[in-house]
Amino acid sequence: MKILHIYIIKNFVKIFLFTTSTLALIGIITELLTRMSFYIKYKASFYMILVHILSNIPWWLMQVLPIATLLAILFSLGDLSKKNEVIAIKAAGINIWQLIVLLFISGFVIGLCEFSVREFIVPKLNLYNEVIKKEKIKKEKLNIKTEFSNLIVSMPNNKRFTIGYLNTEKKIIKDIIIEKYNNEFIIERLVLAKAGVWENNTWLLKNGVIRNFDNNFWNEIYFKNYNSNMHISPSDMTIQIVDDHLLNIRAFKKYINQVRIFGQMKEERRVLIALNVRYATGFAHIIVMIIGIPFALGLGIKLNKILNFTFALFIAFIYWGIKAITSSLGENFFLSPFLAAWLPYFVFATIGAYFLVKVKK
Repeated sequence: MKILHIYIIKNFVKIFLFTTSTLALIGIITELLTRMSFYIKYKASFYMILVHILSNIPWWLMQVLPIATLLAILFSLGDLSKKNEVIAIKAAGINIWQLIVLLFISGFVIGLCEFSVREFIVPKLNLYNEVIKKEKIKKEKLNIKTEFSNLIVSMPNNKRFTIGYLNTEKKIIKDIIIEKYNNEFIIERLVLAKAGVWENNTWLLKNGVIRNFDNNFWNEIYFKNYNSNMHISPSDMTIQIVDDHLLNIRAFKKYINQVRIFGQMKEERRVLIALNVRYATGFAHIIVMIIGIPFALGLGIKLNKILNFTFALFIAFIYWGIKAITSSLGENFFLSPFLAAWLPYFVFATIGAYFLVKVKK
């Protein structure tokens, strides 16, 4: 039995590595042809071209890796069916579901590896890729914006923090307004200050006035120094939009908190969907196996490798199409971020499970 398990896994892994390598080669050629005019325009050296392309391959592979898994399932199990080895396995009294579970475990391991690469390697490589593109090829400096103006930050407890000028490098702010409202959105307190500095994890305001409102009356208290109890750091008060593939989960959550503070509901919804997609992607390989296994066992003996490859691409296009539709519905508030990310997986898992239960032991 152990020998059979090793044989099945060895056959699957061999085809999986071959299809992954093939897709990697296609990726390199595609990237080169797509960016050729860019390289010629900036007279990039061969070394810089090679580094720029190779640093982007891991991200590109993460997009097509489920296809490699599907192809490995179709070709490996399809070959077993064609050679009547599946019949021999059943004749030996071995439950075919033992092999299916073994393949599911392999899919889980592949998904775990992919998730780790997306989390710890791809963001760093993609950032390096951007540095190569701008500094080494375009000969431009990476300008980091440190000065911002006219910022409005929504705070808990019906507070609003308005800033006329912010310098994140010097950690200073100017022309500050802090508004506090009651539950009926009637103003209770107004704090005005000319300047402020970030000290001891809070904003210390200087040279201002506090106005407390009570019905139709209000009073003023002038101050030279005032602890605002606003604990939002300078970097968290600015939104510098970056591509999702540059973010790990920790950076995703930080960015979500930022856009939530600034009340950007549309962007918050989009990033929440992207974060859920990041979690869901780890299960993509198991899903494609649920689809591919019954197909390979049922029709693998009747179809050749070209038709199997065509089937894999057909499934991939359907998946990408459903994924695009659900993401769009999520961004337009017709679906929750969770459903927008996970619904394609639920659909394919349900269809695959229906055919999978029909596989005979």
